[in-house]
Amino acid sequence: SLLRSRRTIKDTITFIPVVIILLIPLSPIGHVLVFGAIQRVFPDFFPSCFTERRQNLLELYESTEYSAVTIDETWSQQLIRISQAIGFSAAQMGTQVFATMGISEEPKEASKIENDPKA
Repeated sequence: SLLRSRRTIKDTITFIPVVIILLIPLSPIGHVLVFGAIQRVFPDFFPSCFTERRQNLLELYESTEYSAVTIDETWSQQLIRISQAIGFSAAQMGTQVFATMGISEEPKEASKIENDPKA
């Protein structure tokens, strides 16, 4: 967390000079030469998203193939899962209804008797 916040602060500070250099009217070759010279003199000058490690992670992420996940269930397994979901939803709705009505799990009269100092 601390390293992430330091990296964010450093990226914010180094972002401004990078943008200024990009806005200077140079040819594409001029920008390459300027940024190459800056990188040799100040290797940590560029924001962290342009570091070689981050670029490699981006390439790995983009090259990863995602395959579709399929769940093979029989009709009876699907019916069981649906009935469990309906039961869970009904229980959740019931607890919400009781909570809005002010009904708790223990009776109020029993709690009054236990808290009564006369008894």
